[in-house]
Amino acid sequence: MNSFRNFASGGAMQLAMRERRTLGTWRVPLSAVAFGALLGVMGPFGSQTALGPVARFAFWMVIALVGFGAAAAAGRALPSAVRDERTIRRLFVVAAVSAVPMTFFVAWAMGVVRPGRTFSPLQLLGLFPYVALIQLLIARVMAPAEPVAAATPVDQPAAAPEYPAELLARLPVALRRDILALEAEDHYLRVHSLHGTALILMRLVDAAAIIDPRLGLRVHRSWWVAKDGVGALERAPGRAIVRLLDGTEVPVSRTYLAAAREVLTD
Repeated sequence: MNSFRNFASGGAMQLAMRERRTLGTWRVPLSAVAFGALLGVMGPFGSQTALGPVARFAFWMVIALVGFGAAAAAGRALPSAVRDERTIRRLFVVAAVSAVPMTFFVAWAMGVVRPGRTFSPLQLLGLFPYVALIQLLIARVMAPAEPVAAATPVDQPAAAPEYPAELLARLPVALRRDILALEAEDHYLRVHSLHGTALILMRLVDAAAIIDPRLGLRVHRSWWVAKDGVGALERAPGRAIVRLLDGTEVPVSRTYLAAAREVLTD
């Protein structure tokens, strides 16, 4: 069943991607045909009255197809700095560049659909803005759509810190929870918990190095305390102490006092 589900979902995804690639391939020619048909219906720039329906649709269809080709060629001919932009400036540059050859093509096409119609240099200059406007619309239609931003994954809450198995495995089962502090005794380590204490073979420096710092910190060369095991950070005459939940007093050396204040009083 899982194999079939994976096959079905994978096949559907591949089909969707194939259809998207197909649509992307035909996007420009289909847009050109649709644009030409729209212009044929609208008959802009006096073509509605100057040309008959058949001539008007044929004229604008050809203009649209050639115009799309000219805009595509102009876009590829631009410097890479401009070609890669997705700004209004790029659209105007493409429209202006492609409108130059299109002005001459439109003048020639007008002579075909209206025999005897010619354009002087001055009339070509007057025709250029109208052609540039059409090319601007074409450039806008051809502009690639902005990519859809991927959904930002919701930040998963950080996993609760846990004591390393290397430490817990050396403790009696009853003392593997509610740890309050670790106390160095030569090469041994006394683990204090709400359920009692145990002496294990491990150095304090090694234990502190493998424990997640979110769980606690060193407060003395001989002591590491768990944040959850601290009742209060107190000032005694001439010294500071951490009072654990079971009442045990842990000395805080000057070296670690600033860090202890920051972590244990937040």
